[in-house]
Amino acid sequence: MTDSAVRRARATVDRYLELLAAADVAGVIDLFSPDGTVVSPLYGTLPAERFYPKLVADTQRSEIVQEDMFVSVHDPRRVAVQFRYGWTMSDGTKTSFDCVDAIELDDEGRIAQLRIIYDTHPLRAAWAAIRSTP
Repeated sequence: MTDSAVRRARATVDRYLELLAAADVAGVIDLFSPDGTVVSPLYGTLPAERFYPKLVADTQRSEIVQEDMFVSVHDPRRVAVQFRYGWTMSDGTKTSFDCVDAIELDDEGRIAQLRIIYDTHPLRAAWAAIRSTP
Protein backbone atom coordinates (compact mmCIF):
# COMPACT_ATOMS: atom_id res chain seq x y z
CA MET A 1 0.00 0.00 0.00
CA THR A 2 1.47 3.32 -1.03
CA ASP A 3 1.17 6.58 0.84
CA SER A 4 -0.08 8.29 -2.31
CA ALA A 5 -2.94 5.78 -2.68
CA VAL A 6 -3.97 6.34 0.93
CA ARG A 7 -3.77 10.14 0.50
CA ARG A 8 -5.90 9.90 -2.64
CA ALA A 9 -8.52 7.78 -0.87
CA ARG A 10 -8.54 10.18 2.08
CA ALA A 11 -8.99 13.19 -0.22
CA THR A 12 -11.93 11.51 -1.97
CA VAL A 13 -13.61 10.61 1.33
CA ASP A 14 -13.09 14.08 2.82
CA ARG A 15 -14.46 15.74 -0.32
CA TYR A 16 -17.41 13.36 -0.42
CA LEU A 17 -18.44 14.15 3.17
CA GLU A 18 -18.01 17.88 2.58
CA LEU A 19 -20.19 17.84 -0.55
CA LEU A 20 -22.77 15.56 1.07
CA ALA A 21 -23.17 17.91 4.04
CA ALA A 22 -23.57 20.84 1.61
CA ALA A 23 -26.25 18.95 -0.40
CA ASP A 24 -24.16 19.48 -3.53
CA VAL A 25 -25.72 16.78 -5.69
CA ALA A 26 -23.68 17.55 -8.82
CA GLY A 27 -20.45 17.66 -6.84
CA VAL A 28 -21.13 14.33 -5.13
CA ILE A 29 -22.09 12.65 -8.39
CA ASP A 30 -18.87 13.93 -10.00
CA LEU A 31 -16.92 11.90 -7.42
CA PHE A 32 -18.46 8.68 -8.77
CA SER A 33 -17.45 6.65 -11.78
CA PRO A 34 -20.02 6.81 -14.61
CA ASP A 35 -21.60 3.53 -13.47
CA GLY A 36 -21.11 4.16 -9.74
CA THR A 37 -23.77 2.83 -7.39
CA VAL A 38 -25.03 3.44 -3.88
CA VAL A 39 -26.36 0.63 -1.69
CA SER A 40 -28.62 2.16 0.95
CA PRO A 41 -30.65 0.43 3.68
CA LEU A 42 -33.58 2.80 2.99
CA TYR A 43 -33.41 3.48 -0.75
CA GLY A 44 -32.00 0.17 -2.00
CA THR A 45 -29.34 -0.09 -4.72
CA LEU A 46 -29.38 2.83 -7.14
CA PRO A 47 -27.03 4.54 -9.57
CA ALA A 48 -25.43 7.51 -7.80
CA GLU A 49 -27.13 9.97 -10.16
CA ARG A 50 -30.54 8.68 -9.00
CA PHE A 51 -29.76 8.19 -5.31
CA TYR A 52 -28.44 11.65 -4.37
CA PRO A 53 -31.34 13.71 -5.81
CA LYS A 54 -33.74 11.46 -3.82
CA LEU A 55 -31.71 11.89 -0.63
CA VAL A 56 -31.50 15.67 -1.00
CA ALA A 57 -35.25 15.90 -1.72
CA ASP A 58 -35.86 14.12 1.58
CA THR A 59 -33.47 16.37 3.50
CA GLN A 60 -33.65 19.87 5.00
CA ARG A 61 -30.20 19.70 6.56
CA SER A 62 -27.30 17.30 7.09
CA GLU A 63 -24.63 17.56 9.74
CA ILE A 64 -21.68 15.20 9.45
CA VAL A 65 -18.97 14.64 12.03
CA GLN A 66 -16.29 12.28 10.73
CA GLU A 67 -14.89 9.99 13.38
CA ASP A 68 -12.51 7.68 11.55
CA MET A 69 -11.41 6.29 8.22
CA PHE A 70 -10.17 2.77 7.61
CA VAL A 71 -8.13 1.61 4.62
CA SER A 72 -7.94 -2.03 3.57
CA VAL A 73 -4.57 -3.65 4.25
CA HIS A 74 -4.96 -5.49 0.92
CA ASP A 75 -6.24 -2.76 -1.40
CA PRO A 76 -6.10 1.01 -0.70
CA ARG A 77 -9.04 1.48 -3.08
CA ARG A 78 -11.27 -0.09 -0.41
CA VAL A 79 -11.99 2.28 2.46
CA ALA A 80 -14.61 2.80 5.14
CA VAL A 81 -15.50 6.03 6.85
CA GLN A 82 -17.26 6.19 10.21
CA PHE A 83 -19.24 9.31 11.04
CA ARG A 84 -22.13 10.73 13.03
CA TYR A 85 -24.95 11.82 10.72
CA GLY A 86 -27.41 14.46 11.92
CA TRP A 87 -30.33 14.35 9.50
CA THR A 88 -33.18 16.84 9.41
CA MET A 89 -35.74 15.31 7.07
CA SER A 90 -37.80 17.37 4.65
CA ASP A 91 -40.73 17.52 7.11
CA GLY A 92 -38.50 18.83 9.93
CA THR A 93 -38.07 15.50 11.73
CA LYS A 94 -34.60 15.31 13.26
CA THR A 95 -32.57 12.19 13.84
CA SER A 96 -28.93 11.40 14.46
CA PHE A 97 -27.12 8.11 14.06
CA ASP A 98 -23.74 6.48 13.67
CA CYS A 99 -22.99 5.46 10.10
CA VAL A 100 -20.28 3.67 8.17
CA ASP A 101 -19.87 4.11 4.43
CA ALA A 102 -17.88 1.30 2.82
CA ILE A 103 -16.38 2.70 -0.37
CA GLU A 104 -14.76 1.02 -3.34
CA LEU A 105 -12.72 3.33 -5.55
CA ASP A 106 -11.87 2.64 -9.17
CA ASP A 107 -8.35 2.89 -10.60
CA GLU A 108 -8.80 6.64 -11.17
CA GLY A 109 -9.82 7.24 -7.56
CA ARG A 110 -13.53 7.73 -8.31
CA ILE A 111 -16.20 6.00 -6.25
CA ALA A 112 -17.36 2.79 -7.96
CA GLN A 113 -19.63 1.68 -5.10
CA LEU A 114 -20.67 3.19 -1.80
CA ARG A 115 -22.43 0.95 0.71
CA ILE A 116 -24.19 2.78 3.56
CA ILE A 117 -24.37 0.87 6.85
CA TYR A 118 -26.45 1.96 9.85
CA ASP A 119 -29.37 0.89 12.03
CA THR A 120 -32.53 2.16 10.34
CA HIS A 121 -34.95 1.08 13.06
CA PRO A 122 -35.07 4.40 14.99
CA LEU A 123 -35.90 6.44 11.87
CA ARG A 124 -37.74 4.10 9.52
CA ALA A 125 -41.28 5.29 10.47
CA ALA A 126 -40.39 8.98 10.02
CA TRP A 127 -38.67 8.27 6.69
CA ALA A 128 -41.66 6.26 5.44
CA ALA A 129 -43.96 9.17 6.34
CA ILE A 130 -42.02 11.70 4.27
CA ARG A 131 -41.75 9.27 1.36
CA SER A 132 -45.54 8.77 1.29
CA THR A 133 -46.44 12.47 1.13
CA PRO A 134 -47.09 13.81 -2.38
